[in-house]
Amino acid sequence: MVSAELELAPSEVTFLETLKEVESSMIFKVAVHGMDCVMKVFHERPREEWDDPDAEISMCIREVTSYERLKAKGLCARGVVPDYYGYLTIADLTLWPDLHMFTNDALPPKAILIEYVPDMKQLDLTNYTKARAEKLRDVLFEINAAKILHSDIAPRNIMVCGGEQERVLWIDFDMAMVFPEDRPLTEEQQEWFDDEAAVMNEFVDWLVCLGTNLLLMSLTFL
Repeated sequence: MVSAELELAPSEVTFLETLKEVESSMIFKVAVHGMDCVMKVFHERPREEWDDPDAEISMCIREVTSYERLKAKGLCARGVVPDYYGYLTIADLTLWPDLHMFTNDALPPKAILIEYVPDMKQLDLTNYTKARAEKLRDVLFEINAAKILHSDIAPRNIMVCGGEQERVLWIDFDMAMVFPEDRPLTEEQQEWFDDEAAVMNEFVDWLVCLGTNLLLMSLTFL
């Protein structure tokens, strides 16, 4: 169960920049009442006969459900995932000319509003530190402990921000699976979580090993 949708008029949203476009969604930097936000707009599709009847097929609702639980658990307040502001359905696209690319969709698009984080960069070997990698692993394990399976462990979803208030963040929960907190996981579901943890452990170990080797190589040439 997700919370009620935002009631947001097109006149309250100013589109500033297109940040990213993928097959399933478009991501914009927008201003809402003068505050910079990220607006992620999803192509929605009807349920097909081959879809799992118990699975949520809306990538937007998957992300909404994830963010609402993460916010309730305090992870948004700690800055380890972007803050979440709400979601809405774009019922009348004629009022949203900046979203003309959704006009031919079978269903009205849905959108989420989350925190815009300036200078956020993907974790890579230019900004990697052992402490950052290990903190990101710890945060993922907290996400998993909240019974959220991220389902897309990839560098593009692992972010860092430098500066005085350094942050490491997980983003993009549109592939996530959120499980009831009042019921135990099945054996199969527990295996999914174990596999996700193993992938993250391997990724962190690889980064640490590669970072150490690069440091040793640089010292060799001094």
